[in-house]
Amino acid sequence: MENSTAPALNLDVCRRDVADMTAKVDAATRICEASISELRRQHHALTKRRGRGRSADASNYALGAGLTLVGMEGVDDTALVGLMAHPDQMLAWLRQARERGAGPMFGDLVKAVFADPACYSWCRRWGRVLQWRRRKALYDAAVTSFMASGKAGPKARWRREEISDDQAALIATLAHILSEALPELANRGEAFDWIYARGGNPTYWQEPASPPALGLAHD
Repeated sequence: MENSTAPALNLDVCRRDVADMTAKVDAATRICEASISELRRQHHALTKRRGRGRSADASNYALGAGLTLVGMEGVDDTALVGLMAHPDQMLAWLRQARERGAGPMFGDLVKAVFADPACYSWCRRWGRVLQWRRRKALYDAAVTSFMASGKAGPKARWRREEISDDQAALIATLAHILSEALPELANRGEAFDWIYARGGNPTYWQEPASPPALGLAHD
């Protein structure tokens, strides 16, 4: 009976095999780490994304996203505000649009209404009025709160800063409207006082004109 002996190990081959296996493990580890990192990034983005949570902004964003599901994508939001603020008029126009074959989705009916230049103009003008009223209320509240907070005091640090671009533009607008020469103001505080003394942002001086009434049977 012949003696059988195990073949001698080839150390070079073993080293290459180990090195190859190590490289594969390292590559797999990097892929896993990258995948985990991406999953973490997606989770972070998901938790921070607008439309999630219970804030008013999130609720509004979710509402807007929902409207796109009923064919409202591309609809003029200002005109839509004007239309939906007048439910009787809206229902009459939507019914007319439906009777003329528009549909099947709600957005299709709205777009059919807005295809009429007179309806679209009326809705958009009302939308501008309602949006202005909302912004006016927010603007007045912000100014009142700032003045009451004491932050507008003569020793406030922000007063020594340079005049902002927004202030410079507003000063130029006010000077033009009021037929005054452009003032020479040294800092942000002086600019604030000059603007405040002249009534603030002229955008909120006067409400846009409301459009004339339209009959419900308008064609």
